[in-house]
Amino acid sequence: MAARSVSPGAALLRSSRMFSIPNPIPAPTGDYSLATKHQSASATSPYPTHLTITTPSTSRMNGDWGFKRPLPLKTTTKQTFPLVRIRQMDSTEHITDFQSASDHTLTLKKFQELNLPISVPPRSINQKDSVARHPKSVFEEDGDITAMEPEQAQSIEHTRWKFKGPWLAGMTDGDFNKWLEKKVRTRRTEFRAYLKETYAKEITEEHASQAIRDQLPIPPEVKASDITESQFIDYLRDIREDRLVLFRHVSRFLDLAPLTTDSQFISTMKLGRPQDFDKESPYGVNGPPITHPSAGLSYLRTPHFMDNHPIYGPQKLHPVVKARVLKPRSANTGVHHPAIGVAGFVADRPTYQKNLGSVLKYSPRGIALLNLELSLHGGAKLYYQLDAAIVDSSGKVCINVSDPANPTTELVAKEMLGEDNIKNELYMDSMQGGSPTEVPRNPMSQPRHRRTHIYGSKESYGLDPDKV
Repeated sequence: MAARSVSPGAALLRSSRMFSIPNPIPAPTGDYSLATKHQSASATSPYPTHLTITTPSTSRMNGDWGFKRPLPLKTTTKQTFPLVRIRQMDSTEHITDFQSASDHTLTLKKFQELNLPISVPPRSINQKDSVARHPKSVFEEDGDITAMEPEQAQSIEHTRWKFKGPWLAGMTDGDFNKWLEKKVRTRRTEFRAYLKETYAKEITEEHASQAIRDQLPIPPEVKASDITESQFIDYLRDIREDRLVLFRHVSRFLDLAPLTTDSQFISTMKLGRPQDFDKESPYGVNGPPITHPSAGLSYLRTPHFMDNHPIYGPQKLHPVVKARVLKPRSANTGVHHPAIGVAGFVADRPTYQKNLGSVLKYSPRGIALLNLELSLHGGAKLYYQLDAAIVDSSGKVCINVSDPANPTTELVAKEMLGEDNIKNELYMDSMQGGSPTEVPRNPMSQPRHRRTHIYGSKESYGLDPDKV
């Protein structure tokens, strides 16, 4: 049966982004080292691969999701949130293959409620804690570079995140051999021409420096055509012995993602040849990101903003967040560091707070991190201060948390949620319009205001009804 023809306008709408579903992106690659370990079948993937689709409640009751066939009410109406992802529009059984998309969508909303900016990854493992204390936004002008001139690629290679070539350390042997055959071997002539241009610039700079030292006029510029074949062969032999120079030439010609290998070739450096050592790239340890370093999760540029409390006013520190102890520390099960869950992500604590001393083991926080709590619904809950968040090269979100720097922040958070029978009497009195509660100390003493755990009074916050 021939396909029904459509008008040019209908064909244009079908192919437009407004009426078409984009193709799914490749799924994240698995870790082969974890093949023999137990993995949860219901665990959420590191990042979404399909578009999330929603519909109004009125259309949802009719199964109308904007497709050519309605979705079954028995499945879609049982979901708390009307969010689905379409895995296949028309399967072999002529049905629409879909599933709930609440996992990634709600996780995105939870992360955005944290008001946490995305930071640049650490340049090395030793700088992991320093990034949490002094985060640097991925939207800074020296690192957020998406378009550049060809002459700028070399000067900003240690700060930018976008490269034309792959990250060699993350490639398998098969992918590396295919990349050599298809992308590298065919550009041998171009690479020799690039080396000739580089050698001509080096000779020009050397002649100019020598002329300045001898107080002579600067000689004319040396061009690549002026270099003889014997001179070029000697230059090739020279850079083959200096592995650091050769690696830089290959990396800049193919625009490869950075690798932290400069220190390995220091012993092969040629004497008398100057070298420029810049800071290592933040993407040299684990590779560049597969998308923008922010991954579209947060567009905040700095965490240095002030939160305003309805009663206490501007706060010095950001509010602490309630976290769940997913897996307590236990030497019997091989868990040396407890797993902390924050807003659907497994957070990481700083190194100096991972070691529980003898005193902290018997504190309420230490007991929650060492013992499995079965009496509470969902396990033990603790409050943590959010430090920074990064997106690694595989697309996973890594959140760094630490113990609250001030115990008052935890009290304020519990007070807002009404936990542990902590009630804001000042707030309740002000909302009800009542007068300050007076409790006599003894029959002979003068009445005074009752003390609470709150710092301040109605007068200090301007809540006294007599002064309004």
